[in-house]
Order: sequence, then C-alpha cells, then structure tokens
Amino acid sequence: MNRPHFRGRSLAIFWILIAIVALSAPGTHQAVALTDISGESGQSHAPSMSIARRDTWPKKVDDFLAGEYLQKADVMLEQRWSGDVAAGVIRWATNSFFSHAALVYTAPPYDTGVSNTFVIEAGTKGVGLTKLTDYVHDSHVNFIAIKRLKPASWFDSNRQARVRGLLLDKIKAHYDYWTVWQIARQVWFGVEEKVSSRQKTLESFREKDWIPPNEFICSGLVQIGYVEMMVEAIKNGQISPEALRDVVFTKSAERYLPNRGQWSSLGDQQKETAAIFRQLLNDELFSVTPEDLAQTEKLDWMYLIKGDKVYKISSYVELQKLIH
Repeated sequence: MNRPHFRGRSLAIFWILIAIVALSAPGTHQAVALTDISGESGQSHAPSMSIARRDTWPKKVDDFLAGEYLQKADVMLEQRWSGDVAAGVIRWATNSFFSHAALVYTAPPYDTGVSNTFVIEAGTKGVGLTKLTDYVHDSHVNFIAIKRLKPASWFDSNRQARVRGLLLDKIKAHYDYWTVWQIARQVWFGVEEKVSSRQKTLESFREKDWIPPNEFICSGLVQIGYVEMMVEAIKNGQISPEALRDVVFTKSAERYLPNRGQWSSLGDQQKETAAIFRQLLNDELFSVTPEDLAQTEKLDWMYLIKGDKVYKISSYVELQKLIH
C-alpha cells in the first residue's frame, strides 16, 4: 500500500468520522438529572414482586426490571442497529458485537423513592444518567448484555456504590465541540488500531500530542471507575493490593502488574505501586473497548435483553446463539 496515499485517505475518513460521531455516536439518549427519577403519576404499574421473582426464563422486561436481578455497578454492553454508522465503525474497529458500554447506577429495589433503573454512561454530551428503559424500548438498539464483576468478599454494596460515585464525579454540566473532537479521535483510535498494534497506536497518538481514549469513551469510563475504586481502597488499607488485578479488564494493562504472590516482595511499596499503576497505565485503561469488557473473564455474563424478553446467560457462546 502506498503510505502517503493511505495517510491522505485516512485523514479524509477521520474528518468524516467527526461529523458521524457528532450526529449519531452511541450514548446520545437524553441524560436526565437525579431530580427527575420519580414516576409520572406516583402510581406503580410494575408487576408484583412475586411474579418478578419467579425463576422462569426468558422473562418479560417489565418483570425483570421489577425483580432484584440487577445490581449497582453491573456493566451493560449494547449493540445498535446496522444503520447507525458510528456504531458500525466502532464494531468494525474493535471486531466486536458491541459498540457501547454503560454502568448500572441505581434501581428501584435498592434505592428508596426511585421508580426507574438508571445507567451512567459517556456519550456525545459528556457523562450522564439515562433510563435503562430508554435503551430497552429504543428501536435502534438490537440487544443489551449485562455482565457483573465476579463475586468477591470485598465487593459489597459499599464498593458497588463507590464505583458509580466515582463515575458520577465525571458528569459534565454541558456539551461543547471539543467533546465531539475528542470522541471522533477515540473512534479513529480504533480504526488505527485495526491496521496496527495497540502499542504502536498509543505511541502514534503521543507523537501527535493527542490524548488516547479518555473519559468520554464509554468502556474506558467503566474501566477507570473500577480501577479508581480499587486503588482508593488499597491506599486506605481496606483491600489487598493483589486484588487490583481483579478489576483490570484488558490483558495489555494487566501484564504490567505483579503476579499474585509477588506483591509481598514490594514491602511498604505495595500501596504506592498500585497508585503508580493507575497513573502510568492511564492510556491503556482509557483505551479499553466494549469488546475488552465482553472478553474479560473478570466479569461474569448474567443477562441478555433482546426485544421484550430477558434471557439468563452464562457465556459469550450462549449470547451468540441467542442473537443470531
């Protein structure tokens, strides 16, 4: 391939991506404030809890949302319809079924006074809250998969709440064109990575003084929330530094961590090592893709929402069978 010609064509495609992302990037559902979470009429039309808790699958979406199935900090992966060009580019660039990721923020069974399930996500308007039902009933969404961090004694409701709280701190009050520019670059990062290695792509971004994928990218936001929660707990002496590996969802970043059993050799430097990992691996963590979240064994497959039904799943293979 003629290199100068490729660069010229690449630049043209990049500018096209800016327009595409601005108009149709995932996560463009209107974000809602916490003050808008009460029901419209004050009356609940949700199914009775006894119906919602019946262990029969698949379930109707309303029964599923009325039951205690979702947990705070569950990871949501979404595929939008093939006509969404930006979503299609992201799936192609990352070789994935998924083009968007979000985190379950709150749900009626766990928060008094809340009548809807909300997810926190990054999109063209920054970081915000969106009703899960807006995704479920969106004709442009093909399906939604739910994953959950593998059970661990330290990952209790307080830790779940802290992950979502760290993401909430990143909510943007307004939207500007600089955000569009950043998001377009993140899509382009995936395209570059498609024809190069991740490390070379990161180096290329640094040489151009570009910031690799950051908090405006949905899956990177999810990854950073988990890592920041863990590093904070490690620095406070609440969790062993060895547990940091449990919340790193990409092998390209995990390989920089000491293996299990090796942390003790660091002595008093264990906490500092965890903090340094977060700082130095910023690029790798922010460049986590929806497919990284799908592939990681650190997150268990839980549910698939497709149409008006919810299926219980336990593997990527099961998901693929149900979506075809």
